[in-house]
Order: sequence, then structure tokens, then C-alpha cells
Amino acid sequence: MPDKSGGLSRFGTATTRLVVLRGDSASGKTTTALALRRQLGGRTALIHQDYFRRELLSDADRGSVSADAAPLIDAVARESIDLGYDVILEGVLNLRAYDSMLDRLRRDHRGVTHFYQFDVGFEETVRRHETRALRSAFGAGQLREWYDGWAPLTGIDEERVGPHEALDEIVARVLCDLREA
Repeated sequence: MPDKSGGLSRFGTATTRLVVLRGDSASGKTTTALALRRQLGGRTALIHQDYFRRELLSDADRGSVSADAAPLIDAVARESIDLGYDVILEGVLNLRAYDSMLDRLRRDHRGVTHFYQFDVGFEETVRRHETRALRSAFGAGQLREWYDGWAPLTGIDEERVGPHEALDEIVARVLCDLREA
């Protein structure tokens, strides 16, 4: 919500948690988010960038509507945390459309915030894509056009998730990071 100066206000409490999982299509973000949510339990909101981009705003091609999704995602993350939910935010969340929004979330959140970028390489991305239900929706050529690789956010420490990390290892690492904070 805007504060009196027109900026966004601080949100959450010292005990609320925000986890951001970002990276290329088919890199494992959604699978990790779903597994992490099961481990975190009941008051965990899962925000999928693709829902806002593809379903709510009808942007099937990752076009200009992606930038329109950023303020909606920002508002839902803030409100969810203020309602007492921990939040897992997952998606491509590329630098072009999401860098400043993610930085504001990080700065404004009073609780624990962790960022993870999935950097599994293009060949592994294609291999993983072939195991998904979405494999018939687009192929390797489209993945190549969308591929960003390692593209860290400006001024935000992101943990890198590599191609050789198993799902249970990634989830255990995030849970450990949340406990240590």
C-alpha cells in the first residue's frame, strides 16, 4: 500500500518469511515451490508469476504484459504477508520487468527474505522441459529465445541453484536458510 509520501510502505513482521524462486522456464522453480510449500505448512501463500501473466492478463508470449504483472504480484505478496502468510514467489521474474519491484519487496519486508535463482544451463532446461506437461505448448526453439541464464538482480544477494542439486537438497537448503535467519 502507498504511504503518505507516495512510496510503498513496510510490510510484514519480524517473523514473516518471503522466498523468491526465479530463473528460466523449465528450470525447476515451480516443482521446488510446491515441495517447499508442503514443508512450510498451512499459512504459506504460493504466488506463481505465470498465473498473473498468462491467466489473469492473457500474455501467452511473455510480451509487454509481463511488466503489467509486476505491480499486481507486488500487491498480492505484500497483502498476503500482512495477513500473516509466509510467501513463496516463483517465476521467471526477469530483470527487465521485475528488478525494481523485487528490490522494493526486499527493502520493505520487515521479516526474513531469501532469493534463489535457478541457473541450470540451457541443455538441462530443455531436458527438464521434456518431462513437463507443458512440453507440447512450446519447444526448444522458444526456450532458446526466452533463455537468460545467470542474470542476478541488482543489489540483491541471490543464492544460485545449479543443475546438479536434487529437489530435496534445494528444499532442505531453503528451509535451513529460513531457520538460520
